[in-house]
Amino acid sequence: MSFLLGLAAAALSFTSCQKELDQVLPATQESAAALTQSKNDLLTASPWHLAALTSSVAATASQEAGTVDMLARLKPWVRDNVFTYAAGGSYTANEAEIKIHPQTPQQLTGTWQLSAPGDSLTVTQENVARHYAVAELTGSTLRLNYTQAGKTTSSVYSH
Repeated sequence: MSFLLGLAAAALSFTSCQKELDQVLPATQESAAALTQSKNDLLTASPWHLAALTSSVAATASQEAGTVDMLARLKPWVRDNVFTYAAGGSYTANEAEIKIHPQTPQQLTGTWQLSAPGDSLTVTQENVARHYAVAELTGSTLRLNYTQAGKTTSSVYSH
């Protein structure tokens, strides 16, 4: 009798293990697919919108270091913009639904260049180039840092 109970318990545990493996495998396969994508593929996969924006200043002799959340301070016509990095190096900033003035162009175009290791991004629009440090680039998150005159702006984008 105890032998049959032990056999039944073993069969149930093997069945439950199989179920757990079935539940884990799709996520693992998805993660593996994300790992095989290049940084360029991740950047150009789909349009990005701003999800977070902070501004930080370094401590100086006359000023304390500090970080301020800037996203809530942005006007609605800036918060809804959509940014597209297309294969081949073209860049589009789309004004989306809300524009400050009706005559504001719907789209601004330019070019982009991602460094070979993927740690810096240069975006050029109308003869103005901005160089960003790429802090994170995954299938769902793009985190860019822009530093100028002791102030760092960190922008987080998502799909």
